[in-house]
Amino acid sequence: MNRPCSPWPTPTSKPRCTAGALHCRATRPPEGSRWHTRCSVGSGHHPACSGSELMRPSRLGLSLTPLLLCYACSGGPQADTTDETGVPPAATLDAVLDIDEAWFWEGETLNGQVPSLSLCDTYLACPSYLLDVAPGGKRLRIGLDTPERTDSFGIHVFAPDGSLAGEDDNFNQFNSEVLIDEPTAGLWRVQIRPDNATYASFRMRAKLESALTVSPALPADPEPLLPNLRTVPPYEFGFVAPANPLNGLYPPDTVNPPLSVAGIEPISCSVDEAAPVEIGGAGAIRCLRFTSGPVNVGQGIYDMRFELLADTLAGETEIAPNELLSRTIIGPKTQVVHWTDGSQTARPAGTYSFHPIHVHFHDDFILKFELYQVTDTELGALVAAGLGTKSGFCPADQLFGNWYAFEQGYETPGGDSPLDNCFSPTAGTIGLSVGWGDVYRWQRPGMYVEFDGNPNGRYVVRSIVDEMGYVLETDDSDNVSYAYIEVQGDTIEILERGWGTDPWDDRKLVFDLTGPVGRSPLDHEAVTFALVDSDRHVRPVNSVD
Repeated sequence: MNRPCSPWPTPTSKPRCTAGALHCRATRPPEGSRWHTRCSVGSGHHPACSGSELMRPSRLGLSLTPLLLCYACSGGPQADTTDETGVPPAATLDAVLDIDEAWFWEGETLNGQVPSLSLCDTYLACPSYLLDVAPGGKRLRIGLDTPERTDSFGIHVFAPDGSLAGEDDNFNQFNSEVLIDEPTAGLWRVQIRPDNATYASFRMRAKLESALTVSPALPADPEPLLPNLRTVPPYEFGFVAPANPLNGLYPPDTVNPPLSVAGIEPISCSVDEAAPVEIGGAGAIRCLRFTSGPVNVGQGIYDMRFELLADTLAGETEIAPNELLSRTIIGPKTQVVHWTDGSQTARPAGTYSFHPIHVHFHDDFILKFELYQVTDTELGALVAAGLGTKSGFCPADQLFGNWYAFEQGYETPGGDSPLDNCFSPTAGTIGLSVGWGDVYRWQRPGMYVEFDGNPNGRYVVRSIVDEMGYVLETDDSDNVSYAYIEVQGDTIEILERGWGTDPWDDRKLVFDLTGPVGRSPLDHEAVTFALVDSDRHVRPVNSVD
């Protein structure tokens, strides 16, 4: 099905489209597995052209039937569908975002940088999406997700009267969301500005909420609102060390590329990782590097506190001379538990430490990495093959733990910032808001497992959160994620990744889409996929003729 593409017109431009097409194809996998779809952009594709790679479940579950809705740009003049005021025609009544309804749709692939909203469609096109919003909603949520946090976008949301109602960006984050209270009924416009995008894709979601909170009704007696920690299944594997191991000063990932000299990657471990154990190093030899991190999918904040100066004055800190390159100063850490009546209590929760390479404080022993060799691919027999040394972490609210759930909170504290929290010697906070997670990418010191002495073959890498049980959380049985990989020389292929211990875990949840926690929806997740029609209206799939 081909339809013309037409970006939202600016006051000085008409809808336009250059030559090029979005080609989609579906491939049937082995019996019992999911369908997979692929899309590629043809030559000359305009960033504002609309293309979708959507899958509509025949039933939400393991078997998905793909609905491929592709748009092709003819390159010729397009019909001007606006009236004299430049307002596009209203969406049909079956395409209204109703109260407590949520839509999910695919965005574009953009390349370039538009420094400000005023330069949209001058530097590059900034695609727009039109949402017909029903009356009576308490809050409108517009969210964006991109698989690489090195790509940043601005989200600008315009009310039916044309005024800018809200905006946000995802700088150094995977996700961003604009929240608008008491939205008026009518046609809203969402404009996406490529702030710094390199052939970057994104997806969108929107929900009109009936209430300003997603919390359940308060119980008669106060109850604790606890976090539930999980981990991002390992990904971005490689044997190349970072060019700059001193990358803990809160920079974006782009400042620390792989170490390569004349096309040769000489080492896999950073200096501190390879340093002798006697001086505080890890004695690493061949580092299998990857990306992972914690996610909080519970109802409460992951809220850890520390006070370096107060602890030092009280004589409760210690210097660790045998860990000078990873845990220089160590002190007691406290977990703050939030209750349904608004009160807080504190409890001991292990230790914190100062990491001299990351140059901030860590929540000690929060993550553990393990490597297993697969000796029988049918039965899933595993043999321990290596360990990592990464244990401390300073997370930030940088990714949605569950794209399909509108549960993300914006509490304080929750995550780190360049000047406070993980960097503060007083009133330090290490935490994650409800529904948020983070990753340390492969180039951060300690993000590896030792691979020295292992042959080519298949392996399982596990990422485990709070193995020592210091954190009071709702569920301690779901703290493991895995990646099933094949190693051939310096080439690593991810065969499968997800929540669980390994591919043979009957409770596993496979992450089959791109991004840190990208996956298809589950049976109980009522997901309405949408598309963008030729007039840039967002419409649920079942409303399309």
